[in-house]
Amino acid sequence: MFESLIREAATRFHLGDNAGRLVRLLADAIFDPANGGFTGLRKRFTDAGLDDLFSSWIGKTPGDNVLQPDQFSAGFGQNLASGIASKLGIPAAAVNMAGAWLLPKIVGQLTAGGNIPTSRPADYDRWFGTTTPAAGYAGSATAATATSGGWWKWVIPLLILLAAFLAFRSCKKEEAVVPPPAEPVATTQPATPAVQANPRFGFDNVNGKVTVNGQVASDTDKTRLWDALKATFGEANLSGNIAVDPATLPAGWMDKLIAALPDLKASGLKFGFDGDKLNIDTSGLPEADRFAVSEKLRSLFGGFEISGLWDRAAAAMAGLKAGFSGDELVKALNLMNIYFDTGSATISRDSSETLANAANAIKQAPAGTRIEVGGHTDSTGDAAANVTLSQQRADAVAARLRELGVAADSLTAKGYGQDKPRASNDTEEGKAQNRRIEFTVAK
Repeated sequence: MFESLIREAATRFHLGDNAGRLVRLLADAIFDPANGGFTGLRKRFTDAGLDDLFSSWIGKTPGDNVLQPDQFSAGFGQNLASGIASKLGIPAAAVNMAGAWLLPKIVGQLTAGGNIPTSRPADYDRWFGTTTPAAGYAGSATAATATSGGWWKWVIPLLILLAAFLAFRSCKKEEAVVPPPAEPVATTQPATPAVQANPRFGFDNVNGKVTVNGQVASDTDKTRLWDALKATFGEANLSGNIAVDPATLPAGWMDKLIAALPDLKASGLKFGFDGDKLNIDTSGLPEADRFAVSEKLRSLFGGFEISGLWDRAAAAMAGLKAGFSGDELVKALNLMNIYFDTGSATISRDSSETLANAANAIKQAPAGTRIEVGGHTDSTGDAAANVTLSQQRADAVAARLRELGVAADSLTAKGYGQDKPRASNDTEEGKAQNRRIEFTVAK
């Protein structure tokens, strides 16, 4: 069932033999009763706010890039993903990237015709072609064959050898037999797994002349990226080099970057990827362009750790003058957009620098200033559950600010749920405005 999927994953993600083992481990985890089986997998995606996405795979043939690595980690389970990475001896980031591509396709094949599997079928082991079951899953039919089935075929040759040996001894019983000296046996040390490097890409635009550098996993990736750069900026305006190293991890930013290049033509823009980290330098751009480019990159790479974002909150906090008041501080803080993983109180990685800037501003506030961190939701779902979620998110922001050095007694946190909307909940735009963290000066 999965042979072609395994072959494509081996090529696409440079996993070699690990591709088959990864597919097997993903399927085993889906059927494992300890994880709740298929129903448990679906519940984990529902709990992560991804039920509609998961449902779209059932009975279908999902395409590429329908699931992002951070969504895979949230829905499949980070502990399960880390366990698979440990078994295979590869980084967890590689499992998240490959798993995000594989899982929708595995679910689609498991649910052909819309049928939901409840247990492993009798021919489960044949689904993986000639793939050896992954270590840690002994007890399968294939493993049983290796340890028990077929043992008898070795017995007859052994008996023949033993009979020949006894006959030889009886014929030569008076003749001392001096065994030949043992030949040295060559020992082979297990190969050290190749260290996998992060995919990298650097971009610098000076008056339309673009210089790039970086490293990707294959000539195909290099050609795709280089052709997109030439099409966007012109071959005569492009210089630099992108190296190819098969030990490089898949570039999770590749497709989105290629699609975004036409919007990244501003002279003075610099940015760079290192794995799943994105650094932006917009200091050479006009203020309006700084906002637009930062917002574009943040919207595209929200699951990445981003530094160098320039939004209105960053500009406002940088512009606070010595001796600013509490009201001036919260006015700047409320220009921030703080993001969370879908349906949870986990602060997204792209909000880390935003909160670091906020902490620095709060620490400079006049002595005695107390700030309330308020959590708010839209009207979707149960009202009581929304209060709980908003409280958890407010607590998470306050806790992060304390970790960043803000005095504990200068912060309070309160969840308001859906009770204080900024805009109408009848539109998606209004709902987006209502899902927020809002700062006020505590009385």
